[in-house]
Amino acid sequence: MSNLLSRTPFGPMSLYPICIAENLKAISRRSSRWQVLEAFLLSSEGRAERVFEGSSGLVILMAIPGQPGTGAFYIYDEIRRAFSMVNFADQDTFHSSMFDYVVQFYDLGRFVELPKLTLVPKPTVHAAYGGSGIVVKGNRVNSNSNRRRSNWYRGPRVPQAVVNAAGRTHMGLVTA
Repeated sequence: MSNLLSRTPFGPMSLYPICIAENLKAISRRSSRWQVLEAFLLSSEGRAERVFEGSSGLVILMAIPGQPGTGAFYIYDEIRRAFSMVNFADQDTFHSSMFDYVVQFYDLGRFVELPKLTLVPKPTVHAAYGGSGIVVKGNRVNSNSNRRRSNWYRGPRVPQAVVNAAGRTHMGLVTA
């Protein structure tokens, strides 16, 4: 019973904020993520062994130059413009060969990826009467359309006074 298996190879993970980008030398709000990373590396005297680039930041394995196996994980959040150190309960240092495994197993990419918006194309509206009226192609409306005529194609309108208590109209339409 005392031999409980850990679900995580290096123990629970936690993040500790360590600095914001504007505190680094020669960094402004207009600095790119790569300029910020360079300033961070210069201030820490470390070397970036491996870098994973996401849409909103970086995951960095930084080590002491010339000393393999001394790496630590850092996350740069480009939205907050802040660096955080990734701390693992059961292991303090990492070799660069472990980078892909740790990033994938602990899903470190979720900290530097923004959800993408899905673009949905607008439906094409065709005129009800033989080629006249509104023709929509993508997001553009032809020059022959006018607002007054476009309201005509919406369908029948039912006044609220016609809706009965059962939620039906006199034309058999169900209302919410």
